[in-house]
Amino acid sequence: MAFTPLARFRNFTLDNLKALLEIYPDMAGNMSWQEAVDGMDAAAPGYKRTAYQQACQLGLEDRGRDGFRMQSYLYTFADDKLQQYLEFWFKTYFAPNPYVKSQADEPILIYCTLAGEILQAESHTVQYYDFLDAYIGGGSDDILLNAIKWYASPIKYRKENGVHVLYVEEEDCGRLREEIEFIEQNFPIGNAASREEFFDRYTFGNFCKFFGISQRIPGENGAGEETPERLPKRETGAENILLYGVPGAGKSHKIRNEYCSDERYIERVVFHPDYTYSDFTGQILPRLIKKEGETEEKLQYVFTAGPFTRMLKKAEADPGNKYYLIIEEINRGNAPAIFGEIFQLLDRKEEDIYPADRVGESVYGISSYDIAREVYGDENHPVRIPSNMFVLATMNTADQNVFTLDTAFQRRWHPQHIENDVMAAAHADCKIAGSDISWGVFAAEINKLVLDSSADIAGAEDKRLGAYFAAKKELEADRFSEKVLKYLWDDAFKMDRDAIFGDSFKSLEDVIKTYKAAGGDRLEAVLTREVYRKLAAAMRRSSAASGGAEDIL
Repeated sequence: MAFTPLARFRNFTLDNLKALLEIYPDMAGNMSWQEAVDGMDAAAPGYKRTAYQQACQLGLEDRGRDGFRMQSYLYTFADDKLQQYLEFWFKTYFAPNPYVKSQADEPILIYCTLAGEILQAESHTVQYYDFLDAYIGGGSDDILLNAIKWYASPIKYRKENGVHVLYVEEEDCGRLREEIEFIEQNFPIGNAASREEFFDRYTFGNFCKFFGISQRIPGENGAGEETPERLPKRETGAENILLYGVPGAGKSHKIRNEYCSDERYIERVVFHPDYTYSDFTGQILPRLIKKEGETEEKLQYVFTAGPFTRMLKKAEADPGNKYYLIIEEINRGNAPAIFGEIFQLLDRKEEDIYPADRVGESVYGISSYDIAREVYGDENHPVRIPSNMFVLATMNTADQNVFTLDTAFQRRWHPQHIENDVMAAAHADCKIAGSDISWGVFAAEINKLVLDSSADIAGAEDKRLGAYFAAKKELEADRFSEKVLKYLWDDAFKMDRDAIFGDSFKSLEDVIKTYKAAGGDRLEAVLTREVYRKLAAAMRRSSAASGGAEDIL
């Protein structure tokens, strides 16, 4: 044996772990490994030559495929949890691994091998350098010894006559045997040459597995009782929410202001007729990849996560925050086909039926090799939406005939109708360019006409103008005619254009041309006299209600 088990850079301590985490750039998980490493080297000159070796061996980062992965869940941990990560890392660490150079040595679980030697030895005691010479050799013996001192409990250390001794108390032998068995069964070495597998060894799911089963902490009653380790508290209460209403009613505005506007916790996707299940969840794609240390790119087939899987992974790894998968225009794609078996996950656990700490997670789990491997690092792990991941969808009711949402699908959503209060829009009082009529008054009165002129047509109410159908900048002459008047001609009054536009207009082109060239009030130039009078009267009432005294014919 002649391999160096740990990087020589520094001791594997809490302070050094925190220092390494501070180097990672925001959104590093979405960068190529070269971009991420260059950014880290700029933040900490020399990183690529020294510190990165320690970070890789700690399982913090993975550059083994097309993209840079990091254990982002560690950012949610306080110091005590980071210390637990170091214990979890060391007790499941093996060498030589993909980051430890060795000629032909068989890899060993260092902690388990050491523990086995101690348990077999007389008085359960071994000399450190006897163990080192027998199983490892190489260098960095002081770094490894320090790691054993800090993270190998219940293995203890003492120095006798200048000799480093490792031992275990008799009363701890049973616990140590159980721990060895647990680690060897749940964290076998696998492919020691795979950097991807080495990174997946230290995912949040495995952290939970390690401490949720074997680690114990003192009880709360002060009597020293042993209780299961408490994992970081996960946010609960997530739902599937369907926001629906007329175009421009403020569905996206509601999401931004009432749910979340922080891009770190959002994944946004727009459904359309060609959108597929693979686009949504992920697919295996060919990529030219140049791995670290290689000079040429090679074609490889790798699973590329879609928005659903990316958001699922973020929410699973960061239990202390709420995450939001936002699906815009859900009915413009074939939603049941796009969701596929994910459809099953939309059944959420409800309060009064399930424990409070489970409210919001999926009732049922599904099997999905690629998603489970990407999210949990375990291809056999059941896939569930966690209790801190919302799925928000928007639907324009005017487009309900594109793809219908069947009853079984809609049953799994909490529908919320977005009231179309045009007078509450921030720019409701702004005048339409070239006219004395405000946007709020125009939209409110036109919406009444939409309902009146299409009373016998199913879904006519969905053709109304939303409060934010036109933004403030779109009240300018060119934009207003091309957007609002065009919509009224092509959609809202398609079956009865004479109800709003003068009967002299035979085409939309005539309407737009007349509107832009009008010398007086532009709206008066294209609308029927009766419609314009209604607008003017509504404008007077609005002005009077606000204390104004405008004179409009």
